[in-house]
Amino acid sequence: MMQGTVRRVAMQIYKHRHWHPVVRKAGRPDLAQTEVLRSILSANHDTTFGRQHGFADIDRALTFRERVPVQQYEMLRPYIERQRRTGETALTKEAPLFYAQTSGTTGRPKYIPITPTALAIHRAEQALFSYLQFRACAQAFDGMAMGIMGAAVEDHLDSGHAVGSVSGHLYASLPRFIQSRFVVPPAVSTIADYELKYQIVLHLALAQPNITYIGSPNPSTFLRLLDLLNRHRESLLRTLASGTSSLITALEPSLQSIVANRMQAMPERAAQLQKLAELTYANVWPDVKLLTTWTGGSCGIALSALRNKLPAGALVMELGYQATEVRGTIPLEAETAGGLPPLHHTFLEFVEQSAWERERPEYLTLDQLQRGVQYYVLVTTVTGLYRYFMNDLVEVTGFFQKTPLLRFVQKGKGVTNLTGEKLYEAQVIDAVQGELPRCGVTPTFFVMVADDQAMAYRLMVEVQTGSPEASEVGRAVDLRLRELNIEYRAKRESGRLAALTLTWLRAGAGEAYKAAAVRAGQREGQLKPQVLQHRKDLLMTFDDFIA
Repeated sequence: MMQGTVRRVAMQIYKHRHWHPVVRKAGRPDLAQTEVLRSILSANHDTTFGRQHGFADIDRALTFRERVPVQQYEMLRPYIERQRRTGETALTKEAPLFYAQTSGTTGRPKYIPITPTALAIHRAEQALFSYLQFRACAQAFDGMAMGIMGAAVEDHLDSGHAVGSVSGHLYASLPRFIQSRFVVPPAVSTIADYELKYQIVLHLALAQPNITYIGSPNPSTFLRLLDLLNRHRESLLRTLASGTSSLITALEPSLQSIVANRMQAMPERAAQLQKLAELTYANVWPDVKLLTTWTGGSCGIALSALRNKLPAGALVMELGYQATEVRGTIPLEAETAGGLPPLHHTFLEFVEQSAWERERPEYLTLDQLQRGVQYYVLVTTVTGLYRYFMNDLVEVTGFFQKTPLLRFVQKGKGVTNLTGEKLYEAQVIDAVQGELPRCGVTPTFFVMVADDQAMAYRLMVEVQTGSPEASEVGRAVDLRLRELNIEYRAKRESGRLAALTLTWLRAGAGEAYKAAAVRAGQREGQLKPQVLQHRKDLLMTFDDFIA
């Protein structure tokens, strides 16, 4: 009872400290965005990048656009590298506390600097989202929470800086009364072996029947947990009955005691669960009231399967459009796709999809967007990302006050994202052109298809000479992609992304696809086939060309 009262008092504090100011700013998004832009440029005008682009006397968006070209990560990498290696204030006046890591266009990861101000903003946005979740479903805060998060420290760079996840740092800074709700301690996120980590998560969660909230960015994580729960049910239920597990000995010594102290012997609960034909969230944790996860893009497929395993009446709340670089939206309600952009922390620009892809962009501000239109997003943040092109498509779903609500649609051209891996076309070309010749194959045409239903990639190759065992060549490409893309590797190792498959195509497949593209309106002389596409975007099925 006391804990519940403390939580409700905290939510009222979050409401007044974080929600009310946003409501006021949402009535005038143009003023809020101008204020944010001036604040970011003023704070960083004396950096190398700021001096080169005349930040000191920029006071409006038009001047900002004139002086600062659209940035990709590789354009900013030299500044980031100089700042972390030498301490030069190249991008931000503040020295980064740590770096968040994500996959890059090339095989080199992207390191996003997280400054003290940036971390404070993340904390404020998390507090705001906590209040909005509470407002959407207060009952979800009555029991325990099962959240899957990243590690605060995952590695260290050669400069000595830590590499870690923002979610791990946010957990460490949560008030103790909120931390006490989580059944999985943050130290568990440091376990490198995904099978072991997920089984430890299940050991701890099974001992907590009163879980009312579950959350993780990708719904496929919860499907993976459910699969392991049923495949290892005998050993998991024996552990639940006894309160001890042989798996603990496989953990680091410092982690063994943390996990052991949280495990409980619950023979009656184990016996009850043993009688069930299939273990689901509905019958193992029937009090779950709220699931927070991504619902847009390809995540919608996994979410549909997951909903069937949840207790009746459980609500789903969109986690929001998020990337390592920025938190793009904060959802206001459960069971809605749109969210409020952080107009008080991030300066945002938009370009209509067709205008960007015609290479005739007209840059728009938040107050100029229209309902139902899809836009590419550019962000300017306190972390030194200036006019940074996200290659993400969002759509306006409605308005709160006068501020548009946005939902994530998908990655833009040249990038696919089934489970968070963000695979780039350049990486696919590198893997295919590097590995196939080593396997004795000369490709004349190929396309990598992101299959949203199977949660896997399918490589289809038209060959000129040689066609060895497809599974062996597919494994070679898969291994190369793991080397090139750290997030692809993580999703494959965790089982959230199924194995890549390879299919040989007969001669003529490439020409047939080119003809289909021309019929769809592309100019033959300017045709540049996309080698990485979602299955739904393919112009033909290739069924008639399978060798």
